[in-house]
Amino acid sequence: MKAIILAASLFAFGTTAAAQAQQTVFMPIVIEVSGNGAVSGTNFRDGALMAIDEINAKGGILKRKINAPVSDTQSNAGVSRAQVQKAIDGNPYVILGPVFSGSVKVNMLLAQAAEIPQFTGAEAAEITQMGNDLIFRTSFGQ
Repeated sequence: MKAIILAASLFAFGTTAAAQAQQTVFMPIVIEVSGNGAVSGTNFRDGALMAIDEINAKGGILKRKINAPVSDTQSNAGVSRAQVQKAIDGNPYVILGPVFSGSVKVNMLLAQAAEIPQFTGAEAAEITQMGNDLIFRTSFGQ
């Protein structure tokens, strides 16, 4: 997970001129913290936060700390879409999550339209078969 986050961050930094002016790297985590997906979502969140803590302890990315606020999708596709839109409004470099494939199918088009890379724990193969070159599945089962 740490390598994925670092790769995504460096990719985003390299492609965004505005990143040089930022003091932190905004990488929101939009994830299932409650509801039916809470077990998978909190595992994804905890892994991401552990990696982010390690990266920040070593100076961050290009000397900028990662700011990764967590938003709960409540395991609901509509809430997930709203949370991803809120994250996009904050001009992130990458979005981490969610893990429910149904939620990802609903919100990945928003991130794609905004040209924001999205890393998800979703397992549905059709997610990466939809032609979105900014979506990355990180599920170990796939």
